[in-house]
Amino acid sequence: MLRWVCVLVLVFVTACAHPKPYKPAKKGPGKDFGGVYHVIEKGQTLWRISRAYGVDLETVQWVNDIDDVTSIPIGKKLFIPGAKKVLKVVPYRPGEVDPLVASPTINFLWPLKVPISSGFGPRRNKNHHGVDLPAPNGSKFVASAGGRVAYSGQGMKGYGKVIVLKHTGELSTVYAHNSTNLVRMGDRVVKGQVIGRVGKTGWATGPHVHFEIRKRGVAQNALNYLR
Repeated sequence: MLRWVCVLVLVFVTACAHPKPYKPAKKGPGKDFGGVYHVIEKGQTLWRISRAYGVDLETVQWVNDIDDVTSIPIGKKLFIPGAKKVLKVVPYRPGEVDPLVASPTINFLWPLKVPISSGFGPRRNKNHHGVDLPAPNGSKFVASAGGRVAYSGQGMKGYGKVIVLKHTGELSTVYAHNSTNLVRMGDRVVKGQVIGRVGKTGWATGPHVHFEIRKRGVAQNALNYLR
């Protein structure tokens, strides 16, 4: 009997000394938001899909890591956060015109009042979708206009910690590479409110805010909107 007790003790001590390596569970978008996957069919645009499900285009875009909303392949599985079931989305037909939402005049503020270090347009054989505003790490930056937080997290590769605000007229603003996001998805913010702190998360060589203005998810030249 004593012999078996000693064997059991030895097995227990060995297991404690050499525990199995911990493997964290894979965490997909569904773990964070809850929702369904929609398979894109011919003629379905990201704008039409987001409208059908009643979800901000910007949220769908960032959760699914979609840089170009005008080019999404047929058959791609698109995660729709918050949706309860898969819905039928009416496809675009040639000659059909999507209802346009008139963009009201919005006087966008500069998130930071600093000189631009990199502007909108071609840069190193690819397009730079925004303007870069350098500042010391941890500096506060503000909402360029009032709206709702459509996304706050680390969804699209390269952007690091990012905040996306949804405004009226199909317009949205993006604030990337943050060290800290001070707002959460669904929050309402007012123009000039502090929403985050400058950082260099993601693909950044130094602390700055990468700032974008988008219409229906497509990047615009922010300098045409800033005052």
